Amino acid sequence: MTEREKMLAGLPYDCSDPELLARWHLAKDLVRTYNQIPSADLAEKERILDLL
Repeated sequence: MTEREKMLAGLPYDCSDPELLARWHLAKDLVRTYNQIPSADLAEKERILDLL
């Protein structure tokens, strides 16, 4: 069972797992991008939310 699978199952997991860290960094970058998108650009906001 991967650390991600453990996390999703509510089991103890290693948060320093490379896969989880990569996903965390990606999410932080996507949130930053989302916050910089003009509020009227709903299509781009939706695209970012789909990635998250």
